[in-house]
Amino acid sequence: MSAHAADANASPERLDHLLWACADLAAGMRRFEALSGVPSKFGGVHAGGVTHNALVALGPRCYLEILAPTGPASPADDWFSRLARSMPEPGIITYCMRSAVGLDELAARARRAGAQETTPAGNGRTTPEGVELSWRWLAPKLERFGLAFPFFIDWLDSPHPAATLAPHAAGSGVRLKRFVVGHPHAAELGRVLLELGSPIETEAAPSLRFTVELDTPRGRILL
Repeated sequence: MSAHAADANASPERLDHLLWACADLAAGMRRFEALSGVPSKFGGVHAGGVTHNALVALGPRCYLEILAPTGPASPADDWFSRLARSMPEPGIITYCMRSAVGLDELAARARRAGAQETTPAGNGRTTPEGVELSWRWLAPKLERFGLAFPFFIDWLDSPHPAATLAPHAAGSGVRLKRFVVGHPHAAELGRVLLELGSPIETEAAPSLRFTVELDTPRGRILL
């Protein structure tokens, strides 16, 4: 753990969700159920139409998003769909935090930290039950951290997806036990996120790696 995360008594309390990407959603859903013994729930198609997802609650305000492209490669593909399409096996590609401040204020803080791409954007999707979800998100880029740096979300007036999963997940027993970001600049990453009000646990590693430890009906698993 980095010194900064340790000083902050870091916990994933502001961790909103983890993105577990795969080239095919149905295959990813089967893979997660085989590992955990728990089925995921289809979440719908994103507004851009190029990605869809399935969700698993990991806590009251935290979930795993199984993300995949909706079809063959096309000029409309975004960064998420292109990366998911390239995955030979499902894996964590990044993570999302709930900001301690509004996204406009967070954008200003991120710019002061040297980040680029600090303009909040909007997105949405419709759940299979017909619930319209809308959110704002911000994905600041700090080149030295790459995908070790999260993006941030504000769910506006939409219900949090983990809350909507509660009935589906009532007996699932899936809980996040530990989330760690490994990176060559782990201490600096931990410090920057602490300054932004979204501390996480980091550890020194020769290259980017995510450690996700889950308690499931089939025991403790790593993603």
